[in-house]
Amino acid sequence: MNGLLTKFLLKNPSVLVFLGALALFTAFVSVGSEAFGWGFISTSFVKTLGKTLCFCLIAIAMDLIWGYCGILSLGHFAFFGLGGYMLGMWLMYARTEIIVQTAMSNEVIPPTDQEVIDAIGTQIFGVVGGSDFPMIWAFAHLFWVQLALVVLVPGILALVFGWLAFRSRVTGVYLSILTQAMTLALSLYLFQNDSGLRGNNGLSGLQNLPGLDDVSQDIVSMWFFWASAFALGLSYLLVKLITESKLGNIVRGIRDDEARVRFLGYNVEGYKLFVFVLTAIIAGIAGALYYPQAGIINPAEIAPIASIYLAVWVAIGGRGRIYGAVIGAAFVSLLSTWFTGGQAPDIPLGFYTIKWVDWWLVLLGLSFVIVTLYFPKGIGGLFDRLVRKGDA
Repeated sequence: MNGLLTKFLLKNPSVLVFLGALALFTAFVSVGSEAFGWGFISTSFVKTLGKTLCFCLIAIAMDLIWGYCGILSLGHFAFFGLGGYMLGMWLMYARTEIIVQTAMSNEVIPPTDQEVIDAIGTQIFGVVGGSDFPMIWAFAHLFWVQLALVVLVPGILALVFGWLAFRSRVTGVYLSILTQAMTLALSLYLFQNDSGLRGNNGLSGLQNLPGLDDVSQDIVSMWFFWASAFALGLSYLLVKLITESKLGNIVRGIRDDEARVRFLGYNVEGYKLFVFVLTAIIAGIAGALYYPQAGIINPAEIAPIASIYLAVWVAIGGRGRIYGAVIGAAFVSLLSTWFTGGQAPDIPLGFYTIKWVDWWLVLLGLSFVIVTLYFPKGIGGLFDRLVRKGDA
């Protein structure tokens, strides 16, 4: 196995370049952080970088399903959100349990287990007028079960949806509309207070790790940053292994001429379902790493517009190039933070003042149109052009 991996890396030096660059970036942030380094990178910016790595992770998933398999999914942020909800349930339950037990420890008569559970339920669901735990919270107190659900829930949803869609041979724009409808339906359901996930309030306080109150946020932020970097590197390697294999050739063949691949005897629906489920799982893992760094998750995060943004990131970076998807997600995410965070200076024109907080989405839309018309291979295509010139 090690020999095959070594042979693959030697055959694909770009993978080593990417992993090396990611390792250097991770080391640089670690050295510059307030937790373990010189402190010139603030904790809030470390969280921003960690969340950006999570966006890069889901962008890899999007590039595999769209850039290589030819399926424009406008619903992958639904899987991203579900992964966040699954881990967020444990984080919120465990943290609330500690708070309740601490508050009840001074009572003359020790509370029963049921009284503790009822108090936890009141604390969590009181905001939506409830106190009883819905069935979906049955395993919220078990960390390893909820961690498994981060993979299982997005994976099962993708399996069921994909099986129904692909067996019906829905393709093209109709499939994109179906994925968007799935995302919209899930988002609208979660907005309801009786969904079991606190409706519009969502899950909050996710940045506080249960039982680690004495650990400062600067250290916790670095833990999640490292986990995000590790997941990104591992997923990049996995996806490159797939795309450079025979499986990758078949997937690209489905993108270019699905009917011909089916005529050659391949189970097209099976391959598409495999890619769809795998990318949903990657998206779920990305969400599970993202929301503890964001601190909160609510149904608005799963709205269809988020999945459209994801497609824009990949298009700007260059679809069909895994590193292009990473570049696009990182570039747009960090630029968005700069423009919408009030750091970009306003531009007074005399008769009107351009405020980038209001105009950022317009700029993003124009960038997408320009890239689509004049640079269809995106930023990654520019890198390819430079590499070819260097080789010449």
